[in-house]
Amino acid sequence: MRKKAIIILSIIVAIPLLYIIYKSVKFQNIYDEIYYDSRGATGEIFSRRSTLGNIKGISRSKTSWVHEGDEVIVTESYETKYLPSTMHSLNITNDDVDKTLFIYNSYEINYFVTICLKNNYDPKQKLLKKGIYFIDSRQEGIIDNPKKVKTLIDKYYISKEQLDYWYELGMTKTLLEDWCSVYPSRFSPEKLGHVKIETQWADYK
Repeated sequence: MRKKAIIILSIIVAIPLLYIIYKSVKFQNIYDEIYYDSRGATGEIFSRRSTLGNIKGISRSKTSWVHEGDEVIVTESYETKYLPSTMHSLNITNDDVDKTLFIYNSYEINYFVTICLKNNYDPKQKLLKKGIYFIDSRQEGIIDNPKKVKTLIDKYYISKEQLDYWYELGMTKTLLEDWCSVYPSRFSPEKLGHVKIETQWADYK
């Protein structure tokens, strides 16, 4: 009986320990936490939302089903009134098809033109790509050609420092701080964990 009790106790102790080890291996940075937590969430009333749904200001969820399989694309969006006054939008999309986490935040340049900072996180490569595109409501629509993007950056006198500020405001000061307020994260907005970052505007002058 004593041997059985020891075995049962060992199993009880081992299960949470193995779970902690599993999480520490799988979740190597703060973006892993967001990606895997929201993966599989549908955002619907009778199914689960991701922890992102507990952030004050995120109350809209758009779900797109992929009919060929069980994959689902869920977009969580901040309501404008909960964003910094200069920010136009902030959206987080977990694309189960491409296995990628997309984070977008945008700012209005003028009545017709909006600049969007897009962040694509690949959980396999532990890689976050920071990029830019423009939306012109007059005629061109989305402008993401690198040469055209750089031309518009110069045209509107947008400095590298301004891009860094916009990125930090949307990603660090808003999303990541909010994430750490609703999720027991092992990381922080300042200590992201093991992640490689590539920045489109790194060479801009």
